[in-house]
Amino acid sequence: MMRGMRKGWGIIGSLLAVLGVAAPASALDFSAHGYYRTRFHGLMNLDTQKQSALSNGRFSLIQFNQMRLRVEPTLKLNDQLSLHTQFDILDNVVFGSSTTKQLQLHDPIVGTITLPAGAGSLSLVGGAAGENGSINVRRAWMDILAPIGKFRIGRQPIHWGLGIIQNDGNSAEGDFGDTVDGVTYLVQKVFADGAGLSIGALWDIPFESQFDPRIGGLGGAVRDNGQDTNQWGLVLFYERPDFDLGFFGAFRKRDGSNGTTTTATNLAGTSVAAGIDGDTRMYILDAYGKYRAGDISIAAEYVRIGGKVSTGVALDAIPFSGLSGSGIIELPAKQDVAVNLAALEVEGNFDWGGEFIVQTGFAQGDGSPLSQRITQFGFRPSYQIGLLMFHYPLGTSPTLRDATTGTSLTGGVPITGNFINNATYGALTYKHRLDVRNVIRQANEFKVGARVLSAYAHKDPVSLDFAAFSYQSGTGGTAALPVLQSQGKWYGIEADLLVEATFFDHLKTNLEFGVFVPGSAFDINTNNPGGIIAAIPTDQAELAYGGRLSVTMEF
Repeated sequence: MMRGMRKGWGIIGSLLAVLGVAAPASALDFSAHGYYRTRFHGLMNLDTQKQSALSNGRFSLIQFNQMRLRVEPTLKLNDQLSLHTQFDILDNVVFGSSTTKQLQLHDPIVGTITLPAGAGSLSLVGGAAGENGSINVRRAWMDILAPIGKFRIGRQPIHWGLGIIQNDGNSAEGDFGDTVDGVTYLVQKVFADGAGLSIGALWDIPFESQFDPRIGGLGGAVRDNGQDTNQWGLVLFYERPDFDLGFFGAFRKRDGSNGTTTTATNLAGTSVAAGIDGDTRMYILDAYGKYRAGDISIAAEYVRIGGKVSTGVALDAIPFSGLSGSGIIELPAKQDVAVNLAALEVEGNFDWGGEFIVQTGFAQGDGSPLSQRITQFGFRPSYQIGLLMFHYPLGTSPTLRDATTGTSLTGGVPITGNFINNATYGALTYKHRLDVRNVIRQANEFKVGARVLSAYAHKDPVSLDFAAFSYQSGTGGTAALPVLQSQGKWYGIEADLLVEATFFDHLKTNLEFGVFVPGSAFDINTNNPGGIIAAIPTDQAELAYGGRLSVTMEF
């Protein structure tokens, strides 16, 4: 379905209400809404490489089914107090992935034999499974409507603007969604001409290093409260019947211990403490606007993220023959952040049945993943523009082998992930509503359409500097090692066919099929780099294609 016409101030869903003197309390009210969704995925050649003995191909066909039951119970105590929750049961669990009862055979010599799970599975018996487990309690919060404003306290969804960096994931095909623990306050002033000005403040706690002493006792070290991560934000939103204009700003703070954050494996194969912890002082500035003129609307969002952040990243050494030292790469305690993100959407919805949406945007990249300045920060995964591009991991980076032993040591991983990153993109979607009730009486709505999109990388999608990856403490790297880069920056072009229908008022189906023609960014065409790295097989990127069918019962 076309993307919903979200309010820009939808930072926490439909939170704002006209405030004033409270009405008399109403009776206790309970409701539960949600959906049950099943999906089939059939995906071919996402690695864009041919399968052969000398190629960089990793797989061909991926085919799986998954399900989710989402329930959103709401308990309204009166006109001032309400409790909201969100549960996902069998949360995107892949069919057949639960614990199974296995067949057992008795043998008079060796005793009981239990067949392996594949061949001996008899029935499903539940248990943790899938991405997030069989039961995922996502959110729980309370709303307090007072004469001075509205308070939301607890684990709550967060959404702003188009949803490029804060997205609640509540769209029809949403899987992820952003959630915060904290307190949000909003108040709205309504003017005589119908305009409204909303002001809000929020305090989020993305990470708390403390513990409950009634449970954990006080025998261990009690951490400094400064090691908690706190975020404070401000929301301003002005709306009129024909346009919206909003601003979101936030500041994130954490005091690091300057110790280690994790472990990493050195060239000797030993796991040691690594990762440098430090302070974080980061800010987010996010401007959003939307203009409506008849059947057309235009919306845009720009984000700037800056300041300093402590990543605590430590990478295992890559054990090429002939290297010495630890080989572990540790990023500094503080890194500069300079990220720019932007998106633009133009939508049209016409009485004669036509619908279109034009989407374009920019997500800044980084030519060197190990640079001291972070410029790479992708859109949230729930912001989707296509079926394949920036939704499924695509491509294959060069597989790098030790020239002496022939052992595969690194590379051979996707070039792009499941979010828009390091890209300037454009997409056009058109759908047409058809009246098919004379043929299919149960069809409430039926749409067919198509989408085409393309993208170009801001920086090289693959950039491997082996002087950095084979870092030697105190020397700044190993000299005379190659830098391997992508053959180009064009990601390619994707074309999708779309069919959507609603049956029996509540049963929605969504069928998508896409073909991706990879560009030069996915080609593997490098000469033998020499030295410690073996020759890399040449491989031109090949077509990728796939489909997704979702059947959703809403209630």
